[in-house]
Formats: sequence, structure tokens, C-alpha cells
Amino acid sequence: MYTAPEGVSATEFTGLQPELTRVHGVVRDKTRAGLDAEFACLNLPELMAPQLAGIERAAADIRRYRDVVVAGIGGSSLGAKAVYYALGNAAPDVQRPTLHFLENIDPYHLEFLLARLKPETTAVIAISKSGGTIETVVQFLALREWLEKKLGTIDARKRQWIVTDPKQGWLRQLAARESLPALSLPPRVGGRYSVLTATGLLPLATVGVDIRALLDGAAANAARCADADPKTNPALELAALYYLLDVRKHKRISIMMPYADPLLQFVNWYCQLWAESLGKRVANADPAGTLPVRAMGSVDQHSQLQMYLESRADKMFTFLVLDHWENDRAIALPDADRSAFPYLAGKRLSEVLNAEFYATREVITRAKHPNVTLYLPTLDAHVLGQLIDLYQRVTIYTGLLYGINPLDQPAVELGKQLTLAYLAEPGKVKT
Repeated sequence: MYTAPEGVSATEFTGLQPELTRVHGVVRDKTRAGLDAEFACLNLPELMAPQLAGIERAAADIRRYRDVVVAGIGGSSLGAKAVYYALGNAAPDVQRPTLHFLENIDPYHLEFLLARLKPETTAVIAISKSGGTIETVVQFLALREWLEKKLGTIDARKRQWIVTDPKQGWLRQLAARESLPALSLPPRVGGRYSVLTATGLLPLATVGVDIRALLDGAAANAARCADADPKTNPALELAALYYLLDVRKHKRISIMMPYADPLLQFVNWYCQLWAESLGKRVANADPAGTLPVRAMGSVDQHSQLQMYLESRADKMFTFLVLDHWENDRAIALPDADRSAFPYLAGKRLSEVLNAEFYATREVITRAKHPNVTLYLPTLDAHVLGQLIDLYQRVTIYTGLLYGINPLDQPAVELGKQLTLAYLAEPGKVKT
């Protein structure tokens, strides 16, 4: 990890140590009660062990199909999508279907997707913790109708899997009524923290991702974060930096910028995790949380960098960088073109991208924007598991520093209630 010198001083960091010790103790104590623990999401490598064989059996059944549509939204989709796009070629020796993430209820996208798929070679995984998420219900109903029209009811049901609450909700009732295979989600693990449950593990195992290595990586990071000393606990160190940059330095925009295309969907997962967990009112204080923003190196150097360098000094940056590229390519520079691009002679694509990163970080630092860099040794399931556990811990630690509950999302519920009210009132929704 590299941290730019601007931003939080050593004195400010040291002064926060009593609070860091406190929140670390809270997290430690609230992960010890198994699946009933409030922070069970931070102990999933151990808690999911009894379910892995069942998940792998279901994945082997689904793997018979060429295409798999994952119907889910938010936490029921973003985590699996992040790992899938990061590890798209993780198991070339395994017959792997293609995952299609059906998140929104946009009619154009649904029709475009169904026009490309064949029902005979398509399976569906419907994922909803509550079992009644309106977008997922609508998606799943449309997919079921499409399968049934083409294949008939019996064959259509052979292509449907459900991931939901173990006891309640519409999806659980449907699975019982129609004998559909259904995997259970830990009731105390919220959607945005559920990538290391069947929510993410089932679709990822289906395409050959090593889910045991993913969980082992999360366990390795958990062990690394066992101490209350931020010098040896990277999650606690990052939480302290993000918190102090907000409350002491008024850095209200948190930009995450990976320099590797496969990590773009990880940033989308982070944005939901951060925003929904930390954007909360605080009694007698400023609201908690910073606005998470996605950027992509080097692409957004050509679209956002001007704003970063000369706009308000209210930003902090997190760069994600690879130490090693499994796939790299030497630049084929003909002799006739060497005079035009002499600096490219003998270089590889990764070297050019790294030069872009170092240059961007330097100009960001010169502009007095605090920034931190996380170096990933490579992209594999073990590293992704570490990164997922790291940011789940950072988010929970940061929420506790603000004095809020990082697991709920009270403001979101009103929008869900109003959506149902609009649908229930005749003539209220225009078509």
C-alpha cells in the first residue's frame, strides 16, 4: 500500500487510536456468534463451509447449459458480476457457460437479451434475499414465461434455480410449491455483503471460478486484520484514512480508479457497498459518508482528469494497480515508426499503462488531493477474496467510526414503498 503524504497527519492518525481500538473490538465481538452474529458477513469463509458441497453440486447441474441468466439487482448481482468480470478466463479447461446479469427492468434490454438466447440451452438463477424484490420478481416472471412458451412447464422448471431466504418470501414459497432447487442465504447477511454466500458463489462456481480459493482469500485477509493496530490491520488503516479525510479535511468525494479493466465491476460493487452502508443521517452532526465515484485508468484521464485537477479540493482517491499481468503483450513497433514513438521501443502494454498510472497519481498529488494506492499481486480468486473482505471490513469499521449502523439502509425503504403504491393505484403509472 502506498499513501501520498498530503492529507492525514501522523498526529491526527495517532489521536484516533482509542476509537480504532473500540471499533475493532466491536467488530471482533459481533462476528463470534456464527450465522446469528450481527457481522456474520465478516466470518463467511467459516460459516459457508458446510454449504459448499451443495453449491458445487448445483453449479455442476447448471453448467450443462450454455447460457445462464442471473436475475437479481444490487447486492444480489454486483458482487458476482465483479468477480466474474475480473476472472473471466479463470478456468479455461472447464466447460463454462456465459453469465448474463439481468439487473434492470428495462424492456429493451430484456428483449435484446432474449433474442440472443435459446431457451433449450439457457438456465436461470433468481436471487433475492427477501424473496420479493420487485425488479427480480418482474425479471423472473418474464423469464419463466419465455421458457414455458418455448419448452412447456415441466422442461422450463428444470432450468430454474433460486437463491433466497431459508424460510420466507415469495421465492421460497414458489420453490416449495414447484419443487424448484433452492439455496439458502444467511438471514443476518445483507445483500450488499453477500457475495461470499450462495448469492455470488453459485453463479461463480457455475463458470468455474474457484470459490474455495475465493473464501480462502477472504479468510487470509480476516487473519491479517486480527489486530487493533492499524499498522498491521490494513482495513483499520484504510477506515481511519477515509474517516479522517472526511471529518477533518472535508474530502467528501471518494474516487476509486483501477488501472486494470477487469476491476471496473469491482468498483461498481464498492460504490453500492460504500454508499448504501455509510450515507446516513447522524444526530447533532453532519451526515456520514462520502460520495463514491467510479473512474477508470487510463480511460478517464481523457474525460474526468481536468475536473479532478482544477475543481474543488473535496476529493480523495484510491488507485488499484496490478503488480503482475498474466496476459501481456509486447508492442510491435516497426523500425520505420521508431522515430515517431521512440519511447515505445521494447515496451509492453502493461508498461504503458503503468506509466499512465504513475503520471496520473503524480499530478493528482501535486494538486494536493490525498490518495492511496493498493497494489494487487495478480488477479485470481484468492486475491479477489482478500479484496472483497478488505472493503467489507473497511466499510463496517468506517460506519462505526461515524457512529452509524453500516448494515441498514432506512432511506431506501421509502422509495420501495412508493413504487408499490404507484403500481397499486389504477391510472397512476403511465404506459
